Amino acid sequence: MRAAVMQSGRIFTADLPEPHPAAGQLLVEPIAAGVCGSDLSAWQHTDAFLVAHEETGALGEVFDPARPLVMGHEFTARVAGLGDGVEGYDLGDELVVLPGVMAPDGRVHTVGYANDFPGGLAERSVVWAYGHLKIPEGVSPVLAAVTEPLATGVNGVLRSAVEPGDGALVTGTGPVGLGAVIELAARGVAPIVVSDPSARRREIALAYGAHIAIDPLREDPVEAWRKNAPAGRRLHIIEASGATGLLASLMATAPAYTRISVIGSGMRPEEIRPVIGVLKNTTLEFVGGPGFGETEYVAFARAFAHLREGRFDPALMVTGYAGLDAAAEVFATLRPSSPSMIEHVKILIRPDLPGSAVLSPQEAPAP
Repeated sequence: MRAAVMQSGRIFTADLPEPHPAAGQLLVEPIAAGVCGSDLSAWQHTDAFLVAHEETGALGEVFDPARPLVMGHEFTARVAGLGDGVEGYDLGDELVVLPGVMAPDGRVHTVGYANDFPGGLAERSVVWAYGHLKIPEGVSPVLAAVTEPLATGVNGVLRSAVEPGDGALVTGTGPVGLGAVIELAARGVAPIVVSDPSARRREIALAYGAHIAIDPLREDPVEAWRKNAPAGRRLHIIEASGATGLLASLMATAPAYTRISVIGSGMRPEEIRPVIGVLKNTTLEFVGGPGFGETEYVAFARAFAHLREGRFDPALMVTGYAGLDAAAEVFATLRPSSPSMIEHVKILIRPDLPGSAVLSPQEAPAP
C-alpha cells in the first residue's frame, strides 16, 4: 500500500506492506487526515520529542526515527476489515478514529507514532476496536477529521472549570484554539477574546463565537481583555499557541486569580518566576488527554457533538487539501517558520487525491 513516510527527517511516499487486523482490531481505510502540531514537532524536533516522551513514560509514542514511520493520528476512516472477536462495528462504517492500538506485548501505542502501526497518512491502517465515533448520515466524513484537534481545545476548557459568569482569553487560534472557542461559546462565557497574528484565523474565531479578536503583534491580549471585561470578572486563559516566552508574559500581566490552562505543546524550555504566581494566586495547569479518573476521552465525544449538532462550520477551518504525494509539501507549509503557515488553519490529506500540490478547497475534487 502507499503511504507518506517519515524516516531520518525526510518525508516521502513509499510502498509498505499491507497491515492486517489482529483479534480485537479494525482494518480501516483513511478518508482524511490532519497534520498536528505534535507531528511537526516529531519531524522538526525529533530528539526533543522522543526525550520528552521517554522522560514522562509516554512510551506508546516513542518511535525509531531511523525506521519508516507513517504519521497521522487525527483522521477519519472507513472500516474495511474486522479482527476476531470485534463487536459493535461493521464493514463500511465511517468513523472518527480514536488513534490507539495494542501491541502483542500489551503496550498501547498511539497510531501515527509507532513504526509498526501506520497512521492516517496511508491507504490503510489498523486500530483497536474501541472508542471510535461513528459518523452519521449528513455529516461529511472528510470534514469530520477536524474532530481530534478540536477536542484538545475543548479539553482545555473542560478542565479549566470556567463558568458562564467568567471571561476567557484564548492565545493561538489554530485548530486547538478554535476548539476552545467553540466550547467557550457553547458555555455562554463572555467576553471571549482571542489573540493570533493571522487575520484569517482571527476571522474564523469570530465566526465560531469569539467576541473580540486581536493581533498580539499590535495589541497586548491581556490588556484587550481588561478593556472589554466587566469589573471583577475572573479571567481564564487557554494558552493554545505554544509560543516561547508567552507563559511568563501572561503570568506577569494577567490579573489576580487568573487560571491558565496550557494546551499548546511548546518544545523549548520556559522560564517563569513562581513568586509572581504566588503573589497573584495564579492557577497554572497543563492539560493533555483524558483527565484524572476519566475512563474515556470525554472531550473527544464533546467536540464531535459540536460538529454533529451544527454549532460551527468545519469547512471554514479547512484551508487546503492534499494527496499522499503532497505530504512533504503540507509539512513544509505548516511549519512555524514558513511564511505561508499564517494563511492556513487545517490542511487535510486525502489518500484519494493525486498530485504533489496543496489544493485550495475550491480546487480539490469532491471525494
